[in-house]
Amino acid sequence: MLDPRSITIEALNADPYPIYDELRRTAPIVYVPQIDEWLVTSWDDCRAIGALKDTVQLAPGHPVDQEFFGGDSVLTMSGDKHKSLREGIDQSLKAGPVARFLDEGGRDTVIQYINSIAPQGRGDLAIDLFNKISVRVVGNRLGFDDVDDETLVRWFEALSGGLSNKEGENDVSNRAMASLREIDDYMGDKIAQLREKPDETLLSHMLHGGLRDGEEPRTFGDVMPSIRVIILGAFQEPGHSVATTFWGLLNEPDQLRELQASPTKFASVALREGFRWMAPIGVVAAHPLTDFTYAGVTVPAGAPLSIVVAAANRDPAKFTDAHRYDMHRTQTVNATFGYGVHHCSGHHLAKGLGEIMVEETARRLPYLRLDPDAAATVSGYLFRGAKSLPVLWN
Repeated sequence: MLDPRSITIEALNADPYPIYDELRRTAPIVYVPQIDEWLVTSWDDCRAIGALKDTVQLAPGHPVDQEFFGGDSVLTMSGDKHKSLREGIDQSLKAGPVARFLDEGGRDTVIQYINSIAPQGRGDLAIDLFNKISVRVVGNRLGFDDVDDETLVRWFEALSGGLSNKEGENDVSNRAMASLREIDDYMGDKIAQLREKPDETLLSHMLHGGLRDGEEPRTFGDVMPSIRVIILGAFQEPGHSVATTFWGLLNEPDQLRELQASPTKFASVALREGFRWMAPIGVVAAHPLTDFTYAGVTVPAGAPLSIVVAAANRDPAKFTDAHRYDMHRTQTVNATFGYGVHHCSGHHLAKGLGEIMVEETARRLPYLRLDPDAAATVSGYLFRGAKSLPVLWN
């Protein structure tokens, strides 16, 4: 039996799935001292506890979220305040508006980026392609069309590193804080302009949407914590998920050939399995408002409680051959985007953009295969994905 006290941050970042398998057999909730969190790892327990989040028992968010993001954000809000802000966000991220946005330019952007590297015959799908497409298309939807790709990638990577910096490395924290200040400096004038003259961007909807008649538009302080959350999550999800999908396919070459022979037919199911197989954001955070007891285990009030959706997605009680990537899988429901009222607001954009990226990459980079001279890098447990994916194509 695995002793939770022996679990290290390094082991979780290298490959958390064997650890999750052992914890799932140990107890419904397990405390891991090195990360100072209580982890929930089975499909049934994650779903049951996820349903309690945002109730009198469990509050949403990790206790450090407010400090890192600079206040109450869409991750940590509850009740009417959360509902109002989500109405503003959802105006721009519902299925219909997202589909129109992608039809009106999203696909063209994806094709442009793929065509720019196609003549090379080799490249890093994650670094050279998917991360750049993700930040560009999502950035345009947010209203960051005047910020270059490299800056947007640097922002989300710095924030991702800072939030998952369990080791407390000073240079990682310093990069995150510097990026947060840079984001704030950029956003100040933009928010002031959009409060006076709204447009159709997500940022504008966050300022003006979901308010009662007569209410003033939201202020810089009202929306900035949530904007930082969106920069971290929305920029990361499509890029990492598509890279992970191709990492799975490249290790299942028969499935990859099927996809490349019929990209339109298989892009959706290939991406859906990528989301299940390796959730880009591995946990949904909560904390008990009072001592919380579940199945005989008590979590103290205020303690970090992580609903590990990445572990739920590989529970063998729910999924056959759970650790294998299989785009033909018949068990199609997964926990990647969370539960209840805090279900990820960007899931339509992540799925819609990701599907286009998978389809057009499969179509335009024929005979994809792993580069034998350069190894892929897959890491992380809070934010996990194929961070580097060197490949060849004909």
